[in-house]
Amino acid sequence: MPIHAYVKQHFCFKSIVSSHLKQCNSSLASAAVPSPVRTIERHASLDRLPFEICVEIFSHCPSAFPRIDSQVPPLTLALVCKTWYYLVMNTPRLWSCFELVVEGKGSSQSEEDEMKKRLMLWLRRSRQQPLSFRIIHDAPGTTLDLRSAELLKILLPHASRWQHVYFHGPGRSLAPLQNQRHEGSLRTLRSLSLRLGKPWAHDFDMSRFDIPWSQLSALNLQFYQDHVHSLDECFRILSAAKNLTTCTLNAEYRFSPPDTGKLELPFLRSLKLIIQGTDPIGMAETSFLSFLERLSLTNLRAISVEWLINSTQGGTGSQWRMVHTRLTNFIQSSASSLEHLGLAYLPLRDYEIIKCLEGLSRLRHFDLKFALTSQQPDPITDTLLQHLTPAHSLSTSQRGERKTVPNLPELRELNLQCSGEYLNQVLLLALVEGRAAQGLKEFGVFTLKSLPKEFRDRIGAWQDRGLHFSACTLNVR
Repeated sequence: MPIHAYVKQHFCFKSIVSSHLKQCNSSLASAAVPSPVRTIERHASLDRLPFEICVEIFSHCPSAFPRIDSQVPPLTLALVCKTWYYLVMNTPRLWSCFELVVEGKGSSQSEEDEMKKRLMLWLRRSRQQPLSFRIIHDAPGTTLDLRSAELLKILLPHASRWQHVYFHGPGRSLAPLQNQRHEGSLRTLRSLSLRLGKPWAHDFDMSRFDIPWSQLSALNLQFYQDHVHSLDECFRILSAAKNLTTCTLNAEYRFSPPDTGKLELPFLRSLKLIIQGTDPIGMAETSFLSFLERLSLTNLRAISVEWLINSTQGGTGSQWRMVHTRLTNFIQSSASSLEHLGLAYLPLRDYEIIKCLEGLSRLRHFDLKFALTSQQPDPITDTLLQHLTPAHSLSTSQRGERKTVPNLPELRELNLQCSGEYLNQVLLLALVEGRAAQGLKEFGVFTLKSLPKEFRDRIGAWQDRGLHFSACTLNVR
């Protein structure tokens, strides 16, 4: 009998175990655990299984980051029976990943003390295991709230164990850590995600954290208000973090190209850039493309760009006309490997989007977003919809209007966002029908205009063909 059938038959907490059997299968196969060949008694106890097998199964029960203040595994696993309690308490890695959520404008002293007590308990039970944690602090307004800072102070003595760190909260909470860190104490850090907002400390300085950039495989830095990195600073960070596989940065558009050659990031597979700022002289487009052209990304699989530039000069579209060829050249330099493309709020025209898609034969995910409240027709025009639609789904007259056909044979997910005021519903329906027949798995549309009844009538049929269709409408009053 296979080992998982045995486990499923004899575990009293079947609802947890059975949901993770598939995940365990590959792990156990790699461990080359032999299946028992003799018949096992129906009521055999858990201790008949090797300890390592139990640990492997239990490790798949908690979520990636279980909240320490919730009744979820591993806490609930320890409540089942004495045997499970012993196993859970003697498995440090079950306690080495957790999430702390700081909510509201404040909490009582007893609630804060209880949160700290639970955190210290998890830290003790994790022993010397590498730590992966998330702290999410949604701080409304500008009121000083140091609750997340207090939690970080408890975690600070364990900094040498930090492996995957996610902090989403006020920048002020990180300030006390600047002067309490010691060089080399983050020696196990592998991924870092910081999404920081107000309130800020006036002396906040990222360089004082002694982050071992070269160790990181994943990086997400999103700072807001006056602490946004410039593209110059982002370039320096990337120069020190050459082992990244995934990176998300928001940046102010200013960039002065260095005298050095291209920056090679041979392992980077996913890059998301959120470019923002106020551009009074129309230099944002040129600066941004100069930055992209300095990067050598030979292994790129996903690129996403959000353009949040407030141009006081006007005529942003004309500025993009001047650099668009450089943008398409950058995208097409990764055509042989690119699987995900996201373009948000870029002032592009329909034919320019089509140009970006040329040659992307491996593209599986395409996200295209434009402002919902724009007063001008957005580029999701009849021409663009026709070029995204397989030819067999178009009428003869529509087929004859096509100039270029983006191949996109591997497209599996397509998301569109626009005002919807000028969206051709007939062509949109033909697009969904045609792509569903070619294996599209996800289609999402977000507009200000409701879709007609024809879409609702076809949702069931699309689901039967394996397509998940979602439509969101924002009603502005």
